[in-house]
Amino acid sequence: MIVDNLDLIKNKNFFAIIIGSGPAGISSAIELEKKNIECLIIEAGDKDSNTKNLEYLKGETKGHAYNDLENSRLRQFGGTGNAWGGNCNPMSENDFDQWPIEKKDLDIYEKSAKAILNLKNDFFSNSYSKNLNIYNIDWSDVKFGIKYYEYISKSKYIHLSLNTIFENFNGADGNVDSITCFKKERYLLKSKYFILSCGGIENNRLLLWSKICAPKLFTESLPIGNYYMDHPFHSIGKGIINYKKLDTYIKKNDIKNAPLITCDNLINVAANKKFLLEKNILNSGLYIGFQNAYENDSIFKQLRCMAPNFIKKIYDERAAKDLYKIEIEVLQEQKAIFDRKITLSKKLDPLRIPQSELSWWKDPAEKLSAKVISEEFIKILMKNDIGRVGLEEFLFNYEDYETSAGYHQMGGTRMGDNEKDSVVDKNLKIHGITNLFVSGSSVFRTSSYSHPTYTIVKLALRLSDHLSKI
Repeated sequence: MIVDNLDLIKNKNFFAIIIGSGPAGISSAIELEKKNIECLIIEAGDKDSNTKNLEYLKGETKGHAYNDLENSRLRQFGGTGNAWGGNCNPMSENDFDQWPIEKKDLDIYEKSAKAILNLKNDFFSNSYSKNLNIYNIDWSDVKFGIKYYEYISKSKYIHLSLNTIFENFNGADGNVDSITCFKKERYLLKSKYFILSCGGIENNRLLLWSKICAPKLFTESLPIGNYYMDHPFHSIGKGIINYKKLDTYIKKNDIKNAPLITCDNLINVAANKKFLLEKNILNSGLYIGFQNAYENDSIFKQLRCMAPNFIKKIYDERAAKDLYKIEIEVLQEQKAIFDRKITLSKKLDPLRIPQSELSWWKDPAEKLSAKVISEEFIKILMKNDIGRVGLEEFLFNYEDYETSAGYHQMGGTRMGDNEKDSVVDKNLKIHGITNLFVSGSSVFRTSSYSHPTYTIVKLALRLSDHLSKI
């Protein structure tokens, strides 16, 4: 149900107050509702986006060029889940090697997560070669604000208050007794449990500010804001392949779930665990996109010097009708580095809460990892005379290169077993606080190359399941 007047609930003690109505917050509320448990979602924005709210999302970035913080997020019901691309794929088992949970701990929520995201297909990761796997990405058509507003409006167990700005947590000695929020005036709201679900940047900003407002509540040593990560994304090569020969390779090696180029126009490839450990590289997903190739395409001129015999053979065999241009793009894991972090700026938002300041930079390990994995894929093309690819020069020198972060804001309140290098435990509870939990990509301990929303939803479902059993 929609709560327009906080005076009507200010004395109500909810089971849980969820701060933020993005994919994590909505998923947690839906799971609690299944168990007939009442919760309140407070959302700083309105049902629809409002340019006035951009003032609250401003922030500064230091280091290498990064996405503008003001325009890379949404402050409205459904959060950035109203503007995301819809790409979903799970992390692999080895991505959880450093986590205090395993992949199987999230897999049990697969059915519920797929229902929330309207996902229809099964995920797979099969062997493509000795060192590489082929995997798939499914696409969700869900815009969270559109799909779930009417649903929550009619719910008996989920209460939603829009235009309600969370300011800080209150409490001491490891227990949150209330939150301060602003809706035309300030209110103190109480609950048994509190779940902070405001996204990778805001979760950190609001906890850092709460630590200042309630210094006796938090353990001083918590590394809030540290170990921030994103997914660097860039194009790294172009080439030509012979589709008949690729198809022969797929059939000869009994590669399962390999999509037909004519249907999908994209193959996704990543290194397996053995190869990652052997080469000491970061997990990276290659997107190999295909387009029809014609004899006068410029890519032939580019490759003629690099692979003259292959290009000559193509023309001699008059095989242009079987050719495809390919472009290789990469979405990459980032190292969890302590000093890649979110801190509080000296600049203030309209409620005089400090804005975010993000220190972010590219790491040479990312370039090396992209080079090693793409070269391994190219070896298969060359060995089987399938095609040729020219990689971008920046992979082989010390020159800077352009990359875009994937708008996947992760880390800062990372999960772990102790407060020395993590903020929340395996159940997403903040170390040293009995009733405060964090949900969303900020709890990721490592980033993988997987799109984060599918994992965010499963973590949120697991959190609510855990709270219902306490």
